[in-house]
Amino acid sequence: MIKYYDMSAITNRVSDATRKDIDDIMNQNNFIYDTKDFEDRFKRFTDVKYCVGVSSGTAALHLALEAIGIQKGDLVATVSHTFRATVAAIKYVGAEPVYVDIQAHSFCMDPLCLEKTLDNNPNIKAVIAVHLYGNSAEIVKISDLCKSRGVKLIEDCSQAHGTLKEGKHVGTFGDIGTFSFFPGKGIGAFGDAGACITNDKKYNDYITEARSWKEDEIGYNYRMSTINAKFLHQKINYFKKVLQEKREIAKKYDEHFRNTLVSPDVEHSYHIYSILHPHRDKLMTYCKENGVELKCHYPLPVHKLPAYKTDKYLLPVTDVISQQQVSLPIYPGVNWERVVKVIKDYDDVGIAIRAAKRNLLIKENENL
Repeated sequence: MIKYYDMSAITNRVSDATRKDIDDIMNQNNFIYDTKDFEDRFKRFTDVKYCVGVSSGTAALHLALEAIGIQKGDLVATVSHTFRATVAAIKYVGAEPVYVDIQAHSFCMDPLCLEKTLDNNPNIKAVIAVHLYGNSAEIVKISDLCKSRGVKLIEDCSQAHGTLKEGKHVGTFGDIGTFSFFPGKGIGAFGDAGACITNDKKYNDYITEARSWKEDEIGYNYRMSTINAKFLHQKINYFKKVLQEKREIAKKYDEHFRNTLVSPDVEHSYHIYSILHPHRDKLMTYCKENGVELKCHYPLPVHKLPAYKTDKYLLPVTDVISQQQVSLPIYPGVNWERVVKVIKDYDDVGIAIRAAKRNLLIKENENL
């Protein structure tokens, strides 16, 4: 069976250095506070002034929203085609999400839909733009829209480690960029971990204090552990090589499926290689029976999950993608030839994919 994801393909590269780090941590009894080396390394990696390591990507989003002043009753625009943590963080601060549809070609927030949403909801205080699957949202346009209206911008970069837009790392266009280092992410920790990056000192200072039990008001236990900081520091050193290997696999997939439309000013990091298929569930079942594990990200958009359910929004592109999206295995050493063969063996998948794309583009035009 070709697994959807094999973390050993990456973690084995840092195993010796990590064992030494673990021995040092045990000998020094320094389990929590030694995160500076990682933070400095990640600052250089993203070319930003400040980085604060925290306990998870969700914690990073929560602290970022607090740092920019989002409070109970405020409105925050974001997408529904994302992992639910993006919206959960909005709920944590007592704010309400306002959902914006996505582009069919990028799977990220549609700036035209955002502009309409901001025009129709002048009380929106912030936008969370999600860089999904390793692709970049049209973040320059989104940033310009936010700046012109005095709206704060957070970039959720949980799936976009190493993604560049116009030569700049995503997460550096808005007020704060947030990252998850969940083990399956591009740069993954031993368990949950995250970070906030910013070029604004006041945001950095707030998040640094709030992650570890503030004294003048209620704070949080959102600290990153030393072992995760050391592990992440090691993995960053190898990440460019991993990224190069994943991009080479993506090129091979593109030759057969031509389903990933990437803007020429974006360097995609391929956290997920995504295709569309109108019979997604049947395709996944067929592939599993023939030794290839596929995944779906995500079968239900957030606004249709029981905890977040609402009927207020019409999101036609989001709805279609949630019904047709399929994620292919993409990691160093994966047998991509076998993946391609099994998918192509299923009912002329190329024709089906092109038909699905045409239908999506029609749906996308309905938003204009």
